[in-house]
Amino acid sequence: MKTTMKMKSTMIVSMLLLSLCLSINAQEKNGIIRKGFVFGTSIGAAESSLKFPGKTKNLFDLALDLKVGYMLNSNLALLITSNVSTYDYEGVGRARKRDFGVLAPTIQYWTSDKLWISGGIGMAGDSPVFYDIKNPDTDTNETKYYNGIGFVTSLGYEILKSKKKIIDIKGRLTYRDVNISEGNTTGFSFAVLLGINFYH
Repeated sequence: MKTTMKMKSTMIVSMLLLSLCLSINAQEKNGIIRKGFVFGTSIGAAESSLKFPGKTKNLFDLALDLKVGYMLNSNLALLITSNVSTYDYEGVGRARKRDFGVLAPTIQYWTSDKLWISGGIGMAGDSPVFYDIKNPDTDTNETKYYNGIGFVTSLGYEILKSKKKIIDIKGRLTYRDVNISEGNTTGFSFAVLLGINFYH
């Protein structure tokens, strides 16, 4: 029931975002000329499998993306990306929300006018989720950050274009290897996200 409600909430948010973008951005026949600085953000849902010491957890939760960078040419971008999946943590301290993700330098390449692929290797992290931090002054577990190594790869398709904006949908795979309080954790997360991207 809890997973179903999360899935419905994520789908509603995604549909509202798409509807808003459709209402304020008229699609142009000539499409966009990708150049200059790039900024993008995405929201969606992730199915994750995390291996903790002594147990493996399969989870369904929120997925988020941020990217910023520069177009090297019309088909190639150099980016810094943050790729996050939230999960229900049940280790040291109270049960709470945390996120794991990868902050990585990333190459994004358009194989055609609308289809693109990307990939990068960088710093993986396990972090507190800001909206679920309680009593940080008295409980240091609430704000602990852990780092490791990880990679991210994505496949995306542009579904709507305007002069300097693009709406796309993508599938994203992330992997992380991080040492937390309980020991080493590894995990994969597959996410589907709806994104908006700006070029300047």
